[in-house]
Amino acid sequence: MPDRKIAKLVIIGELDSRETAVSAVRDALDRGEIPSEFATLRANIIERLSTELAELDVVIVHNALTLHFNLPLTAALWTLAESNRPRIISWVHDISWLNPIYRPWMHDGEPWDLLRRQHPNITSIFVSNQRLEEWRKLTGATLDATHVIPNGIDPAGLLGLGPRTRELVTRFGLLGADIVMLAPVRITKRKNLEWAIDAAAGVRATGRTVQLLITGPPGPHNSRSLEYVADLKRQTERLGLQESVRFLFEESGGSTGDYAIDAATLSDLYMLSDVVILPSASEGFGLPLAEAAIFRVPVVCTDLPAFREVALDGATFVPTSAGSPAFTAAVLSAIDAPQARLRRHVLGALAWDRIITEQIEPLLTSPS
Repeated sequence: MPDRKIAKLVIIGELDSRETAVSAVRDALDRGEIPSEFATLRANIIERLSTELAELDVVIVHNALTLHFNLPLTAALWTLAESNRPRIISWVHDISWLNPIYRPWMHDGEPWDLLRRQHPNITSIFVSNQRLEEWRKLTGATLDATHVIPNGIDPAGLLGLGPRTRELVTRFGLLGADIVMLAPVRITKRKNLEWAIDAAAGVRATGRTVQLLITGPPGPHNSRSLEYVADLKRQTERLGLQESVRFLFEESGGSTGDYAIDAATLSDLYMLSDVVILPSASEGFGLPLAEAAIFRVPVVCTDLPAFREVALDGATFVPTSAGSPAFTAAVLSAIDAPQARLRRHVLGALAWDRIITEQIEPLLTSPS
């Protein structure tokens, strides 16, 4: 038996739509002619694929069963599907019969008709509900929404997250959380972080999972800062938020043992966050507001002159006299904005890790 952990690469020239013989056959087919070479190519492909696919349980075919660029391959796959071994999955992005550019090259009868039929032994998967609906109208196939698996994204790769951030993402499930709140401040009494924790509780009360990231260490110039940390942790426990409120100064920076949140990691956290929260009772300047603006992250902050000076009207300001409930309400409003909802939907529903776990793995392991 071959070692299943080793990927085997086999190049079959006749599968390439740009191969000389394939291109010549396609030119004739586009004119509505079926050249004698069509049958030869089809037979060669069947012979080569039969050998290579004998070791496989599943083969995924991208567009070759719905696009016309290599119809000998399409016909060969229809023949191979008769044995139902290996199982064939047709991954459908595009359909020649429905594309106005390709439609003039489609002709009645086989092999063109193979591109508008649903083979009973082939599992068709579509990248969108639109493609599924189009296929159902074209073929009359009775397929439901379980046959839709969208394109995915790699959020960590797309955002260019560094190794420290990736570790935090994995440890705290940041990409899987419904809401990520960022408090990019040192832990001192005047930062009024009680309101931040109350806001996290308010988000959770709406039925959403939440991660509150407090990035800074305790203030270095006040011996009572650690007492304040203890107070915040007691509040966190009282509200049952131990798995939602993260004091990142307690996290190691990896093999170096440095503080985990360096400048690069902080930049990553801004990109990962749904809202930046700054409930300070007093400030001399609002650097996090400027940083959040660069990353276009919504900000909810107390209405302080220093914050107004930086943000003008570009943040949600909450009077300190309004109290924690008003601050929580402002946070809930910020995370319910359409742009914020779309971002969270994409990060959650379209992340490759989730698609693979919830849709692709079950597809590959199911018997049919």
